[in-house]
Amino acid sequence: MLRWPALFTLVAGAIVLGAASPASAHAGGLVASDARSRVVAVTPEIPGLTVVAIEDGAKLRLTNDTGGPVTVSGINRTVASGAALTWADARSTPENRKIDFRRTADWALTLDAAGTTVTVTGVLTGERRPDPLVWWGLAIVTAVAVPVIARRLHRADLLLAVAGVVAMAASVAHVTGSTLAVESAPPVGTFLNAAGINLLSWPLLAGGAWVALRGRPAGLLAVCAGAALTAVFVFPDVTSFHRAVLPFAGPPSLERVLVVLALGLGAGVAVAGASVLRTLAQRAEVAEEGV
Repeated sequence: MLRWPALFTLVAGAIVLGAASPASAHAGGLVASDARSRVVAVTPEIPGLTVVAIEDGAKLRLTNDTGGPVTVSGINRTVASGAALTWADARSTPENRKIDFRRTADWALTLDAAGTTVTVTGVLTGERRPDPLVWWGLAIVTAVAVPVIARRLHRADLLLAVAGVVAMAASVAHVTGSTLAVESAPPVGTFLNAAGINLLSWPLLAGGAWVALRGRPAGLLAVCAGAALTAVFVFPDVTSFHRAVLPFAGPPSLERVLVVLALGLGAGVAVAGASVLRTLAQRAEVAEEGV
């Protein structure tokens, strides 16, 4: 017979596993910031030598088709002709840089192209931050609404199954968007690394919802565990509520909506699950007594 301690044990285990997962679902080690960085000029221009900022300036990419070696000062890396180098440079990255909206900050670095000194100049441009209270409010309202509505429904297990699937879909879209924002790593490995413990939570939610929709309480246990994992794993990405530039291949507002759904619905389903499972167990007892 299912009891709330069983759900508590399963969800607690999910939280422990989730806490041991990577600190953020953002792929490629990218983080949210308040500015974008770009290359303005490469002086003097040398045929075959290009330097561009990628991933909103988190990294630089140098392509060398000059016929000779090019050395990057500061990191002491030499790029042979016909090769390319992608790296994160503290001089150009927007990470941990405090730049107000529409303010700019210049940066520069030097290269040695077969004895010729080349200067790469760029600029960091600040972006407007969102109002974090709006997004936190939406996440909290979503989390609270699930158990409140569940108490009023006769088949609350169906609500939790559907909410769990929506949280899963939001999580998949969040990880996919994070992966597509990465230009410096292979997509498949990047996606798997960004997914982390979600590779467990997604099957739990999908399979559990299918079983729960067929009227089996055991499926709801899986949904609640998967929902808890989803909420715990996405929680570090609430930085998107506070930062302007997000490592996401899409509108920043869409990324924030996905985090709200994955976090709010995931937490709401996990919290409501104990009460709903207890109700299902009581109904099962009444049915057995009536036989």
